[in-house]
Amino acid sequence: MDYKKIESFKLAILSLAKRGCRIRISSYGIEGRIVGVGFKPYWTVPGDSVIEKLEITYIDQKGRLVPFSFNKIVGYEVISNDGRGYDSMKNACMDIHIFSGKKNRKEEPLEKVRIEISSEEDKST
Repeated sequence: MDYKKIESFKLAILSLAKRGCRIRISSYGIEGRIVGVGFKPYWTVPGDSVIEKLEITYIDQKGRLVPFSFNKIVGYEVISNDGRGYDSMKNACMDIHIFSGKKNRKEEPLEKVRIEISSEEDKST
């Protein structure tokens, strides 16, 4: 992943988070309203090729504040969004690629995790 892709990813996640969107990561059993996002490194420089840490804090359905983090994000792929651009989109589905050095040599060293983020205003209650 290059500098520009890292910045696009960060912009998309931060834009969705500041709107208080809901996140769902089925493979990890995560579902709730996003209340905070953090990155390491916070400042991206042109030589960066990986996001060392992405921490998402969300409020689960029981009202608990839960931090969750991914380490060593080496890429991502936007599966779908609402077509409004990264800075103004309200819904997104993406796969993030996480480097896992613990896998066997015969296995793919990347884990793909599907993240779905949706605006609460699109939900009818």
